[in-house]
Amino acid sequence: MKKFDTQDIKNFDISKYDAFFRDRIYEILNHKSPFTRSNQPGHITASGLVIYHNKVLLIFHPYIKQWFQPGGHIDEGESPCEAAIREVYEETGLVCALDSDDLEPLDIDVHEIPANPHKGEGSHLHIDLLYRLKLLGKEQSSEEIAFSWFSFDQIASARIQRVLTQLNQAPKASSNSVSS
Repeated sequence: MKKFDTQDIKNFDISKYDAFFRDRIYEILNHKSPFTRSNQPGHITASGLVIYHNKVLLIFHPYIKQWFQPGGHIDEGESPCEAAIREVYEETGLVCALDSDDLEPLDIDVHEIPANPHKGEGSHLHIDLLYRLKLLGKEQSSEEIAFSWFSFDQIASARIQRVLTQLNQAPKASSNSVSS
């Protein structure tokens, strides 16, 4: 897979953010290593949108205490789509693959992460790249994170609703038979 370059997210329009966010986003995108946790303003992360039998996979975030799509930090040498696939696997045990040959993310979202004194982290931004993934199988998860499948009408996340609308809320049917 080709190495990620911030130029790969061509459709990312930072003009919709206020000046404070724009400055932080610009700093992250132009950092020599935009994925590293040591970048104080924030970093680029990746997440996976897995749709199976007209339901969306969500995890219950153990720190933020809300339901989100699985995702997280990008490891050194890893592309964002590889990170999304790995994060889904680590958090749920579900084996996935990119659902398209297009490496462009479905959605890019900027959100503030609250300070986490347990990790010694101050509040910072995540520029999250969301990739559509297809389900291939199920194994045992290495993490103990609650996850579940939600029908489209149960989705509370404005971001996921936005993406489902973009996908015409008609995800292609899958012939996989994996139970969770």
